[in-house]
Amino acid sequence: MFRKFRTQPYYLLRYMLGWAIALGSITAWFWTSPGSAGAGWLMVLMVALIISTRFDAMLVAVIPAILLTPAPLTTLMWLVLLFPITWTLGVVGAVFIHNASHDQFRPRWLNPVIGELTGWFLRTNLLGWKLVHYYHHKHADDPERDPHCPGTMAFWRYANWMQSASMRYLDARHKEIHQLPAWYYGIAGVAALTGFALMPLSWFMLLGPTWFAAVWMPILCSGWWLFTVINYQTHPVGADGRNGPVDLTSRCWQRLVNRVGFGGLYHAAHHRNAQLFNPIPH
Repeated sequence: MFRKFRTQPYYLLRYMLGWAIALGSITAWFWTSPGSAGAGWLMVLMVALIISTRFDAMLVAVIPAILLTPAPLTTLMWLVLLFPITWTLGVVGAVFIHNASHDQFRPRWLNPVIGELTGWFLRTNLLGWKLVHYYHHKHADDPERDPHCPGTMAFWRYANWMQSASMRYLDARHKEIHQLPAWYYGIAGVAALTGFALMPLSWFMLLGPTWFAAVWMPILCSGWWLFTVINYQTHPVGADGRNGPVDLTSRCWQRLVNRVGFGGLYHAAHHRNAQLFNPIPH
C-alpha cells in the first residue's frame, strides 16, 4: 500500500472510490426507509456526528442512534448489558487493524482482509491507518512530522483533534509527493467523505436500528477510545520536555486492556520491536 501511495498518483482516489462504491452497493441492497422525515433527519445527524472526526461527537451520536430504534429504553438496556462484550470487541478490533498495518498476521494475505474488515467496523480504512501509522513510527514524537504527536495538549482537546490532524497530514504528504491539481484533491475528498458516511449507514442497514445502537455504536466508541488512549497516554511529556513512548501497566484498567488487547499499552516495547504481535514481556 505504501509503495502504491508513493508511486501511483491516482491510487488514493481509486482506493477511496472503491470503498464508496462497495459500501454504497451494500447500503442500497439492504436499504430500509427511516419511516418519516423526522427520523430521516435524525439519521443524518447521527451519521454527521459519527464522521465529524471529533471523539466527543462520536459519543453523542449514541443518543440519536438510540432514538431511531423502535423501543429506545429496551435498546439502552441491551447497550448496558452487552457493553462488556462490545467494549472487548472494540479493543480487539483496534488492536487487529494496528497489527494488520504491520503485516503481523499469517498467512500474509490475511492482513488486508482483517485490516479492511476491522477498518469498516471502526469507521476507518486500512490505507489511511497504515500510512498514518507508518509516519508515526518514522517520526515518533517529532512535533512537526509525527501525524498525531500530543505535545502538551489536554486529553479531550487531543481526542477531538487527533483524527482531523491525521487526515490533514496524509493529504499534505500526498501533495508533497505528487503535486496534483486542486480538482484531484476535491474529488478524492468527496469520495473519502462519502465512503466514511456509508460505513455507519451500511452497518445501520445490515444490523437494524436496535443492534446498530446497542452493538455497533459501543464497539465504534471503544475502538476509538483505545486509539486515543494509546496515542495520547503512551506518549507523555518527559523530564526533557519532549514526548516519548512508555508502557502503561500500573493501573487495573491498563492491565485489563493489555490482557484483552494483546499488550496494546506496551507502547515503548512496541516501538522497540514493531513486529511483535503481543509485546508483553514473557
